Amino acid sequence: MSKQQLKKKDSTELAVGDISADLILKSAGKGLENITNDDITIPRLAIIQSGSPQRKKKDEKYIEGAEEGNIFNTVTNELYGHGIVVIPCGYRKSYVEWVPREKGGGLVAVHDIKPEGSKTDSSTRKTFLGENQIVDTAEHFVLVKKDKSYEPAVLTMTSSNLSVSRKWNTLLKMKRINVKGQTVETPSFMYEFRLSTVEAENDLGNWHKYKIEEIGQIESKDVFKQGQGLAESVTTGKVKASEPLDTDASEEQDDDDKGNNKKVPF
Repeated sequence: MSKQQLKKKDSTELAVGDISADLILKSAGKGLENITNDDITIPRLAIIQSGSPQRKKKDEKYIEGAEEGNIFNTVTNELYGHGIVVIPCGYRKSYVEWVPREKGGGLVAVHDIKPEGSKTDSSTRKTFLGENQIVDTAEHFVLVKKDKSYEPAVLTMTSSNLSVSRKWNTLLKMKRINVKGQTVETPSFMYEFRLSTVEAENDLGNWHKYKIEEIGQIESKDVFKQGQGLAESVTTGKVKASEPLDTDASEEQDDDDKGNNKKVPF
């Protein structure tokens, strides 16, 4: 065990090595006073797919214990299993430019609007700018519940998950609440949702996609304010998300996203 590990001195005091609990409490937060949500990179959430590098032991991105369908944090590599609780706080659409995998792969740029000159192939419904692929990307800024606290993250949805994103947005836009005799549009961060994954398939193969289920309204003022703060950062454009991973663009397209009426789990 690490010598830097927290040691319990009695029922209420903790210390690190020979650093007293009182000294730690006195210095709590020091050095971090000027850092806000606007100054940090928010990690993304992604799904482990069958071909994801996180499952390949010889790949530098390998995560021990990673299984198909697991949701994970792309910055800390923490695995969340197949389900977590999230609070939606903001949304924006982006267009991510990738070098095709057969040409080496890799992120080129993240665009706020679809780049001029991009063209969509009517047969594959894939969009290209020259040789690079442009992927329509829905970004949901959320708070992820961890024990009794919440941490910010970006839930990235592409391909077959775009239908899940649209339905989630529609559900949130329809929410209304009566306050002091007035019916108003409910802030998105008033609600918690269960985010999990389900297996999908078509003629091209199998993969995992998101499933979202409403839990109910939050009741904590502190959590509401945390959601409000993240929402304002998204609205003002100050919040910074970590770079998308290639796994975000690796999902297959299902029949629903091709314009058919196949039901998507939600």
